[in-house]
Amino acid sequence: MTVINRLTAVAKKLFKPAPKFKLSGYADEHARLSAESSHESGRWTSYPSQREILDALTDPAIEEVWCMKSARVGWTKMLNIHIQYHMHQDPCSILHVQPTLEDAEGYSAEEIAPMLRDTPCLRGLVKEATAKDGSNKILAKMFKGGILSLVGANSPRGFRRVSRRVVQFDEIDGYPPTAGAEGDQIKLGKKRSEYYWNRKIVGGSTPTIKGFSRIEDLFNSGDQRRRFLPCPHCNHMQYLKWDNLKWIPGEYEKAHFVCENEECAKEIYHESFLWMDKHGEWRPTAVAINPKVVSFHIWAAYSYSPNSTWPHLAREYDECKDNAEKLKTFVNTVMGLTWEDEFSTKLAAEGLQASALEYGHMPGIAPDGVLLITAGVDVQGNRIEITIDGWGVEEECWRISHEIIYGDPEESEIWNQLDEILYRFIPHATAAPIPISVMAIDTGDNTHAVYNWARRRKGTRINGRLVQRVLAIKGEKQANKPAISKGRRLDVNWKGETHKKGIELFFVGGDTIKDVLYKRMMRKGEGEKGPRTIHFNRELTEEYFKQLTAEKKIIKYNKNGFPIAHWHKKSGARNEALDCAVYSYAALQWLYTKRSRATFWEQTLRELMPLENSDEVVTTPQQETLEPEAPSKAPEATSKSVNPYTEPSGGNWATGFLKKW
Repeated sequence: MTVINRLTAVAKKLFKPAPKFKLSGYADEHARLSAESSHESGRWTSYPSQREILDALTDPAIEEVWCMKSARVGWTKMLNIHIQYHMHQDPCSILHVQPTLEDAEGYSAEEIAPMLRDTPCLRGLVKEATAKDGSNKILAKMFKGGILSLVGANSPRGFRRVSRRVVQFDEIDGYPPTAGAEGDQIKLGKKRSEYYWNRKIVGGSTPTIKGFSRIEDLFNSGDQRRRFLPCPHCNHMQYLKWDNLKWIPGEYEKAHFVCENEECAKEIYHESFLWMDKHGEWRPTAVAINPKVVSFHIWAAYSYSPNSTWPHLAREYDECKDNAEKLKTFVNTVMGLTWEDEFSTKLAAEGLQASALEYGHMPGIAPDGVLLITAGVDVQGNRIEITIDGWGVEEECWRISHEIIYGDPEESEIWNQLDEILYRFIPHATAAPIPISVMAIDTGDNTHAVYNWARRRKGTRINGRLVQRVLAIKGEKQANKPAISKGRRLDVNWKGETHKKGIELFFVGGDTIKDVLYKRMMRKGEGEKGPRTIHFNRELTEEYFKQLTAEKKIIKYNKNGFPIAHWHKKSGARNEALDCAVYSYAALQWLYTKRSRATFWEQTLRELMPLENSDEVVTTPQQETLEPEAPSKAPEATSKSVNPYTEPSGGNWATGFLKKW
């Protein structure tokens, strides 16, 4: 061979483009595992269940890949390999999003840095971290033809002024609700790639709570692929379901799946798993609206980890099944499913409505047992919603009504109608009409109008009892606050001194009250009575119960890693009914501050007893002036000659009830 021929051969070899692989094949040849982040270091070998997921990450016909997963399935390693491929084979700009900035720094130090160090084909592609030109930083890795940017989902700055062809989202359900004031991180990330015709959006996460899990929504947006495995007895293809895993407690080595083929129905033991997975296949179980969107669900039963054998999973379940928090973790991290907590399952709107009672009289009438009335009011832009509750001994509650007044809160007419409710005497099934003791109204929206109305409605005394008291309230932003705080004077005079007769604002611990109300509603059963029971009027609508169950409790972790529980509204749902119930309960808690809790209900009973041989006469309460326009006078609740606390014909109801209590 001549010198020219040899030089030509060398030149062809040097300038020959790198071979194109499916990502699974590329991984098997080039990927390496580092000791810092793997149970063993060395060459990567793709498991059968991982191959199609890897290949989807570089398939040009696929634009979005979503994976709802458990732990122990190698998802993070697959993301690493995806990044490695684009550094080595197909250079481009990459954005990788972790839940927090601290997580992004940890991922860079624990995954990316060891991968760059231990993978032969990556050596020299990214400059050493000591380079003074800033090409290798913790959150930015520059390489020829591209850059890897690492950001936290809690940082709005990470999504600005960047354009990236590949966007990876990891542990999506751990993201905060929004990236500061910028909005949803998934939408922000997608927007960063919209100028690329060959863009790739990749995301995965362990799911959290049903109804609040972003990865579940993203999984449902795709074709929902599941790993089907053949039965070793009959070759029937089926995907592994938790409900089909059977065992006898204490005999975990015999844990097995049962074939779904009714003609077979034989036991399948873990010893057959390797053969089954080798002959398995991913199959779509839904039709995606966009054919370029694929999604996968994989859980620990498909894992090759020695701690994820089927007997091990059965034992792990039995060890946590009696502890709600541990069971939730198991469902999320082992089964790879969203957690439907007790509030979700027992407080479904349909079930709660089905448990509502027929009070046995016209709507809006307090049932037997009601001793006092409170109301909760929520003000919206075009309406006011009011819940009226009757309370009995030890906080037994009857929801009497939920009413809506439509109108502009900036106009006086809507407040005149609210006055009519405030000064209403609620008819009682077995006693004289009862006034509303306290009405709590939220000041969050239309604050000035609410202050104007509440400022002059501080209650009136009927037979020595303070009733029709209005509380201006505001929700506490922090969790674990008292149900209601002490009042805080807001009005000041021209000297800057607090006005003694000015508006008082009370802060309400909404999360605290929701904990109480939801636990009580969980126990709800038709016909159940007694302390701390909530009864619902069958006249309440389906929409009311949907709003009442519109929130769920989810766990978020603060910057120090401590879990904090918060109530959050489901996307697109309305929750005015729940808010009104919270405010009504806050009104009851305010009443407790005026007397001893130990004797509260006994005193309430005594106050409702008729005033025999008394010259005291009940007068109709007068409304105060509403700025800037005075409302009409409240309708007369009773005539001057009638005492609303005199017992109805047939006996002294309060005396009898007091003796029985």
